[in-house]
Amino acid sequence: MQPARFFKNTVRRFENAMFQICRLSFIGLVLLGSCTLINANASSASKELTTGANIISKTPTNVEVKEIRLREYIHELAYCGTIEESETIPLCFSVLGIVSKVLVSEGEKVKTGQLLATLDNANYKNMYDMAAAKEKQAEDAYSRLRRMYKNGSLPEIKMIEVETGLQEARSAAAIAMKNLKSCDLYATADGLIGRRAIEPGTGITSSLASLTIVKIDKLYTRVPVPENEIALIEKGQKAFISIPALDFAADGNKRAGVVEVIGVIADPLAHTYRVKIIISNDDGKIRPGMVARVTISQSAKSRGASSKLLLVPNNAVLVDETGENFIFVAEP
Repeated sequence: MQPARFFKNTVRRFENAMFQICRLSFIGLVLLGSCTLINANASSASKELTTGANIISKTPTNVEVKEIRLREYIHELAYCGTIEESETIPLCFSVLGIVSKVLVSEGEKVKTGQLLATLDNANYKNMYDMAAAKEKQAEDAYSRLRRMYKNGSLPEIKMIEVETGLQEARSAAAIAMKNLKSCDLYATADGLIGRRAIEPGTGITSSLASLTIVKIDKLYTRVPVPENEIALIEKGQKAFISIPALDFAADGNKRAGVVEVIGVIADPLAHTYRVKIIISNDDGKIRPGMVARVTISQSAKSRGASSKLLLVPNNAVLVDETGENFIFVAEP
């Protein structure tokens, strides 16, 4: 029995070995076929690229040649700024009291001398009436006693006291009249009401501005200029202002202006200087607070450089594989 069992085990091991050999042979054939296919595809692609390159190299390319010349170089300094009023006039009551009427609203046009607001003047009117009565009494006393003084029946010291009393009464009446008139607030200039800080019933207890008049017939465009560019800005320099908020306007949103103010103290955080450009606003469409884009033309000559430079079109400048710019030059 032992030899028969040994024979069967040997046959089984032989069959397993043959199965492993067949499997490995199959895998090898598959890998060999894949490599052959890849090489064939690579060869075909290489032939196609070579053929395409030959076609491209043989196809002429049409190019446009332009002559470049020395031209005036205009360098533009671009900034973002804010529109602000050319003049702000705060108005306040010079006396204390309760606001009785406010006759204007924000944005309303006003003229010089126009009544804007009033205080309750009852107390000030009574004070004036009292001062006026004392003034009249002092004038009457002075008139009677002066005749006595001329006749020699009134001492000089008494006459001096009467004159002093009359002067004090007149001064008190003038102050009372001024306080009474100060209950009315008038416009001191033409413009628009930019801010209204009072309403009827408001108590006036300090000299804070009750109303603010702004002038917008001319406006300033305030821009921050970096410290390395402030030397390029000069008074009287021309600038162009573009206001995105007025893109819908029929006459466009661009205005011409002139540099009028150049700051001398830098912002300690941003290291910028304040520059103001004045522009006209005859149509009144531009309002303070609008955002503006400012372009200041700066010639090369004013920058200390050559006034003329060789300029080429932007589309003629190309970039190579290293990132360097280059242009093609046509040989004569």
